[in-house]
Amino acid sequence: MSIKVLKFGGSSVKNIGRIEHVADVIAGYKPDPVVVVVSAMGDTTDHLLNLARQCSTAPDQRELDLLLSTGEQVSIVLLSLILKAKGLSAKSLTGQQAGISTTDEHGSARILDIDAEQIRKELEQHDVVVVAGFQGVTESGQITTLGRGGSDTTAVALAAALGASECDIYTDVDGVFTADPNSIKEAIPLKEIGYAQCVTLARNGAQVIHPRAVELGEQYDVVVRVRNTFNPSNPGTEIKGESEVERVKQFCGVAVDANQGSILIKKLKQANNLLREVTECLNECGALVDNIKQVNSSDSAFYGSLQICFQYKDRERAESAISLLNQENPYVSICADLDLCKVTLVGSDAQGNAKASIRAIGILEESGIEVKSIRTSDLAISCLVNKVDAQIAARLIHEAFQLSADFGATKTEELSLIA
Repeated sequence: MSIKVLKFGGSSVKNIGRIEHVADVIAGYKPDPVVVVVSAMGDTTDHLLNLARQCSTAPDQRELDLLLSTGEQVSIVLLSLILKAKGLSAKSLTGQQAGISTTDEHGSARILDIDAEQIRKELEQHDVVVVAGFQGVTESGQITTLGRGGSDTTAVALAAALGASECDIYTDVDGVFTADPNSIKEAIPLKEIGYAQCVTLARNGAQVIHPRAVELGEQYDVVVRVRNTFNPSNPGTEIKGESEVERVKQFCGVAVDANQGSILIKKLKQANNLLREVTECLNECGALVDNIKQVNSSDSAFYGSLQICFQYKDRERAESAISLLNQENPYVSICADLDLCKVTLVGSDAQGNAKASIRAIGILEESGIEVKSIRTSDLAISCLVNKVDAQIAARLIHEAFQLSADFGATKTEELSLIA
């Protein structure tokens, strides 16, 4: 019998009623041995984070990891108790007890190794082993967390370590959709999608699965399924290799990524180190630079200009960094816009994405939406637009490129989630 690896997100284990339902889903995998990874219940992680911030405006990350890791520990114990009450032999393990070794970057650790023998021994005596997601331990014994979405990564890493060919990620939707179904009602779930396309969607705003989990699936040839806890008969979306997908070149989805910014910097005279200073400044405030364009100016009053597009997580920190940069550089003029969103069309066109990008610009501009910048790659066309226009832009692109057409996708039914 092959080992089945499942993961259930926070919405799936939000309360005791939902955990009871999760236990029934797990029971459906009998007689195969099952390893289950769970997240913290509902909004527990946010609640714990808010408590820490009431104690300190800048909580120590080591202490924060120790606090946040308790959320998953509550979930694994409750699920194990319910499984036992239903007649299944179960045992709960923290990340440390499951042998998950990580780097020592608190809050964003990466998995280095998993001692799979520990879990195999437990499976010899139990039907189900329930593992806390999102966490691990360093070589020196310090508890770490993997960052938001880390439970997905835990599950796929465990599947790879245990030699499982598949990993089922259970959430509250029927799979990977062509767009956010909460914003675009025409969005439909895909039957299958390639690793690269799914990673591109995830890195550009789609939040159904963490990109690191998909990358691990590709690296270790683990087929990842995104399924609905509350509609377990639905097979969901399979994320797998392109050679298996055997799909003609096509676009598969559109994603919206908020908190995007753009800086236009005009240099009054030559400043050789300006680009380095700007990128270092943005990096220090946690912003990720996406694109840089350097232009020589035809205006004799300016030496040249830089246009930098980036993503920020904390608006106040980004504004503070830009203000400081402006004060420390009297020979530059800085104009910043932090009310932007990136709308990304994911996939490829048989005729090449260059023509498709021209089409996307035309569609948006005809509707009065200004495209601040556009970036084209083999798997994505990203348009930077004003935040107020983002959802309209996504809907227009979704419709124009016929993402709701039957390219291996199926309509989903309305579901009533368990209270």
